[in-house]
Amino acid sequence: MIGYIFISIIFLALVWVVYKMLFKKQSKASHRWRKQSASKTLQKVRNFANDGQVISYLRKLDPFVFEELLLLAISENLNCTVIHNDKYTGDGGVDGKFILHQGNSKKLYLIQAKRYSSHINHHDVLKLSREVENQKAFRGLFIHTGRSGKQAFANTYKYQNVEIVSGQKLVELVRFGF
Repeated sequence: MIGYIFISIIFLALVWVVYKMLFKKQSKASHRWRKQSASKTLQKVRNFANDGQVISYLRKLDPFVFEELLLLAISENLNCTVIHNDKYTGDGGVDGKFILHQGNSKKLYLIQAKRYSSHINHHDVLKLSREVENQKAFRGLFIHTGRSGKQAFANTYKYQNVEIVSGQKLVELVRFGF
């Protein structure tokens, strides 16, 4: 009886290891695809003549491609080191991070990316503000394609550790980087 239990445990452990190996390969392939798609999209939107076209196009992107596009635009700054998440979901509301190197100082920024078509949820801004405090980051960037509204801006003025990047600021970030 003990032999059967031992063999069953070994078998289940082996199945788990094989499953994890296969899942990681798929995950890496999807990350690779999204990064390639973000690179192509970034080149494409930089050629748009109208700022409205940029926002409209960004609203239609896959949300994870949108995250990768923003991180790619930021990574073009030689003074920034981008930190990608291992996975796209379950990230605690932080879609990426980067460290801005200024002389001898290093400042950690957290990024939350949202593709809204209407007003943003001010609770999302508050959640990012709390995460900035928890991770002892310098600032959070709440980057979105929607409308900010008074309540969202009130949260940024109250907590002062989150900057909202939308509209013209978003277009400039996409076109010229951080």
